[in-house]
Amino acid sequence: MRIGIGSDHSGSECKERLKGRLTGQGHTAEDVSMGDRQRIDYQSITGELSSAIYTGRVERGVLICSRAIGACVMANKHPGVRAALCDDLNSARQGVQDDGMNILVMSACGLTPDWACEVAGAFIFAKYLPAEQALGIPPRRLARIVEHIRKNLDTPLAVGTLSKIAEMSQSHFSKMFKLSTGLAPHQFVLQERINRSKELLRQDDAKIVEVALEVGFENQAHFTTVFGNLVGMTPRQFQRSSDYEPPVMYGPPVQAVQSWHQHTYEGR
Repeated sequence: MRIGIGSDHSGSECKERLKGRLTGQGHTAEDVSMGDRQRIDYQSITGELSSAIYTGRVERGVLICSRAIGACVMANKHPGVRAALCDDLNSARQGVQDDGMNILVMSACGLTPDWACEVAGAFIFAKYLPAEQALGIPPRRLARIVEHIRKNLDTPLAVGTLSKIAEMSQSHFSKMFKLSTGLAPHQFVLQERINRSKELLRQDDAKIVEVALEVGFENQAHFTTVFGNLVGMTPRQFQRSSDYEPPVMYGPPVQAVQSWHQHTYEGR
């Protein structure tokens, strides 16, 4: 495994011991605090280690410093970084297994080199076992994705864009999204566009071509074809029908949105 490690002056002894241990175990250890000794502070080290995680240069990172809480706060501002302060084996292990932690932060105060190696070992050998493996994308993350889709139906909404919001690879995101909603991402987006178009078509004097463009279709012909396939009638027939049905909203995303809003207003 490619592991980035760093420390300020107070954690240098533990870092050196850990570097030797990791190298001996066959890992590639990149020391991000090897630059100007006068500039080895927790801010610069945290920034460098977070960048290494984000760019994929390293798979996990270990940071040992005197300002551990500040380092965690700073690291978690970087996209794709999930950092936590852990000083025991169980927390280091579960942080990876349950929450996908990829940067372990340890406080240099009172930390011995032997214990630093033990905690780092628990962190490095743990595997991410998220609930999404069995249940799909976690509800709050799914809620963010669905909310983004519904607010941006007039834009392309490529799978690559959605997977970045989910912080997943495109292939893994597509698999987990279908497990969560029953639909592939592009199918879900089409369904949401049609649901929104139904709402717009109900409005007085709604023009089909304007509705088509507002929900993200390039032209009226494509919109009419997709609408007919999913609804069973043309947009014009739908407008003239008196038996309007409410838009179909898929259970998991709606529940996820409700759960997300509930957590938000309850202060999480």
